[in-house]
Amino acid sequence: MSHPGPVSTRAEALGRVLVVDRSPRVRRLVVRALFNAGYRVDEVDDGGEALRRLATESYDALLSDLRMPALSGLELLAAVKRLSPDVEVIVLSSSDPDDMRSAIQALRLGAHDYVARPPASAADVVLAVQRAVEKKRLKESNQRLLRELESLGRTDPLTQVASRRALDQALGREIARARRHGYGLGMIDLDIDHFGALNDTVGRPGGDTLLAAFAQILASTLREGDIVYRYEADEFVVLLPYAELPGTLVAAERLVAAVAARPIPVGSTLLPVTTSAGVACLTLEDVGADSLLARAQAATAEAKAAGRNRAVAHPLAMARPVVIRKRRRG
Repeated sequence: MSHPGPVSTRAEALGRVLVVDRSPRVRRLVVRALFNAGYRVDEVDDGGEALRRLATESYDALLSDLRMPALSGLELLAAVKRLSPDVEVIVLSSSDPDDMRSAIQALRLGAHDYVARPPASAADVVLAVQRAVEKKRLKESNQRLLRELESLGRTDPLTQVASRRALDQALGREIARARRHGYGLGMIDLDIDHFGALNDTVGRPGGDTLLAAFAQILASTLREGDIVYRYEADEFVVLLPYAELPGTLVAAERLVAAVAARPIPVGSTLLPVTTSAGVACLTLEDVGADSLLARAQAATAEAKAAGRNRAVAHPLAMARPVVIRKRRRG
């Protein structure tokens, strides 16, 4: 069901939301909260109808019941991520242990957040949707930035990822935004393990092939909105806006595992490659970009000293984060 009436410029600016729940009462509570907050809201009672809406309409966020008869919330989430990956999904979960396990699984599968079902308050629903829409628009902004990087020549010509110059510009901007709005900012520094020896083995052209393939593994493993930069030689840096320490460390571990799992073809040789990753997050102690990068690089050195092929978080990443506005849980 759509909610008729003139669509205000403010509602368009805030975002459009689709609510999917089997219960008319829950839908009514969620829709009223979002409508009163100024969002443009549509509602349906099953996953199949939600997919039909997504095929013809554009939405910023979708709130989904976990237990629907024809198509479960997890099945709907998988379909949305496949068919409309730009839409941020929030699951509605009761306190039932099975529902909570499903909610955690949904987060692992790419859901943005979960809130209580029925919601504990209208504010919980509005805040979750506000953060989801902000995240979606940040992704869109970063995608535009990538296109601008290509057009302005701020792309590393060998690896086709963003260059050190682009990182220098992005760091100042993202740090200022994180401090202004109280959001997290994560950084991952990565070095290819034993790159000098590998380069000697395959020669300079083979080393260039290895670097380009390594960069593409990183870029293809990252989630939308996160950007990989070539810092120098075999050192790469990833910026993760809106990320706190746990999420940044998980992303680093995912990158390390992806590299180890994909040997790189260089000529007729399939070359096993590993990487060491250092994780740091913006804290109140950081005076600027240099200290954040230095801590990430120090953590990379710790990862190498500990045996390589792993991710390590800098200890200061756990102290006094800059985050003020934390994600609310239902």
